[in-house]
Amino acid sequence: MSDLTTELSPSITRFDSDQPVTPPVQYLDDGFDIIEVQDITGKPAPDLKTTVIVPAYNEAGRITNVLKVLANARLVDEIIIVTDGCDDSTADEARGFAARMARGEVQSHNSAPLRVLELEHNIGKGGAMTYGAHRTQADILLFLDADLIGLEAEQVDAMLAPMLETDPGQRADMVLGLFGGARGGIVGWWLGVCHRKVAAISGQRAIRRDVFLAVPGLTRSRFGVETAITRYVKYVWKLRVREVPLIGVTHPLKEEKIGVLRGFRHRMRMYSEIGAYIVFDSLRHQASRRHREQTLQMRQRFSQDSAIGDS
Repeated sequence: MSDLTTELSPSITRFDSDQPVTPPVQYLDDGFDIIEVQDITGKPAPDLKTTVIVPAYNEAGRITNVLKVLANARLVDEIIIVTDGCDDSTADEARGFAARMARGEVQSHNSAPLRVLELEHNIGKGGAMTYGAHRTQADILLFLDADLIGLEAEQVDAMLAPMLETDPGQRADMVLGLFGGARGGIVGWWLGVCHRKVAAISGQRAIRRDVFLAVPGLTRSRFGVETAITRYVKYVWKLRVREVPLIGVTHPLKEEKIGVLRGFRHRMRMYSEIGAYIVFDSLRHQASRRHREQTLQMRQRFSQDSAIGDS
């Protein structure tokens, strides 16, 4: 059996974007569509298209606030919500907002269409992000969490702007949005430390679609997907990464959303998956000659017009 996403070459990924996804995520049969992702290095800025992808799991009551912000971001060309096997009304809320947008009942500063993609079963954040990426032809992807608090449309545009620089030599390959100054007390201190010192785990990031889909093992990463992306883009391929402060932005902790005990277990599971990914991928990277050769090819491919090591 093949993985949901199987790396066939540095620029080609296999994915079944039309058939329903059934658990576990890696159990999908052969015979999927072949998707060739075009290298966008040097593409004129006016021709670059952007899509915001919001993976969501049980975010009823919170996702609408994020959608209101996206409707007013001027650099957004398309919005995709991927509900990851939700058992609440997240999908209904998103569809309702999309309907109001279509009827002109929502204040908007862009004409971005909003699509809601529903996964019947939960496949994890990495799978949901990849699913959304395969359902758009945009050049630039912006991933945002569905439970953000305090996000402004200008901050959305600020994360996209470095990806759309007129000069391809100055254009970012990835932008990380980092929380700051939104909450006081121990919670605010902890969130601030995580986003400043461990920027790799930020769920708010813009990235070239061709680069994103070249990251190995996205659908297997689950909670470690952000770490996987940052590891390859910034440290292995050494592409150009920018950081944008998201002052006043935060999100509720899992302990606040689902209870202290369940939230703590969820957090420990997340940290363990991130740690396991880092350890096993590092071992694989060191042991595999083929992997090292692919890394060199990817670095040469993506950084022809980028400053090597600029961060």
